[in-house]
Amino acid sequence: MANKWEVFVMDLGELAEGKQLELTVRTLNDGLQKYTYQRAKVEVSSKLDQFPDSLQVRLGRGQLSPQRYSIRVIETVNRLPERYR
Repeated sequence: MANKWEVFVMDLGELAEGKQLELTVRTLNDGLQKYTYQRAKVEVSSKLDQFPDSLQVRLGRGQLSPQRYSIRVIETVNRLPERYR
C-alpha cells in the first residue's frame, strides 16, 4: 500500500526534483499514526508515477497547493542526541 505524506513549504521551489532533500513530513495514512511528523531524507518528483508514495503540499499559511508530487522516503533522520533517545 502506498503511503500518503504532506509537507509545508513557503515556495514550491523548495521541492527540487532530482536531488535528495531533508524535509519534515507528516503522514496522512489512516490510523493512530495519522498526522505524525518526522524528519526524513526524501526524493520528490512531479511525475506522480515515479515514486510509490504521494505527497500533498501546503504553502506558508496552510493553503493546499494544486501541485501534487510523488515521494520516496530514503531514511528518517533523528536529530536528538543519543542520550535523549
